[in-house]
Amino acid sequence: MAKKVEVDFKLLLGAIALVIIATVGSAYTTYLIFRTDSDPAQQPNPSAVSTKRELGPTFDAGEFTVNLSTTGMQSRFIRTGIVLEGQDKKTAAELERREPQIRDQIITILRSRTAEQLRSETGLELLRMEIIGSINDLLINGEVADAFFIDLVIQ
Repeated sequence: MAKKVEVDFKLLLGAIALVIIATVGSAYTTYLIFRTDSDPAQQPNPSAVSTKRELGPTFDAGEFTVNLSTTGMQSRFIRTGIVLEGQDKKTAAELERREPQIRDQIITILRSRTAEQLRSETGLELLRMEIIGSINDLLINGEVADAFFIDLVIQ
């Protein structure tokens, strides 16, 4: 004789409700994680993100091949060319007069970095900012507006 299986209707209804709540909760969590803000007030202004401006007078600081700071036994080096953008022509003239000081300052900054620090975008941006700030400390007239890495090899 076959045995009859009884299913409690309340238990079945509770299990279905639990599955629905878990599905809705996970869908909402996924939405919160992957949503894109459609509020125009929170989105960055396109003109603020990419500001087009004229390039000021430039000074070619030259090419640098420098040993990097090591964290282990393996020696690493960087080879890069750097061009500095001056605020005006007076700044460019002062950069040319102070070329030995500028090269020494850039070499000192590069030697203090590790290869791991320079492999990330933020590491390169921090290096750029430190070079600009350090050279601006040397200058009497004007300041450096930007620094450009013409080529960059980290090995």
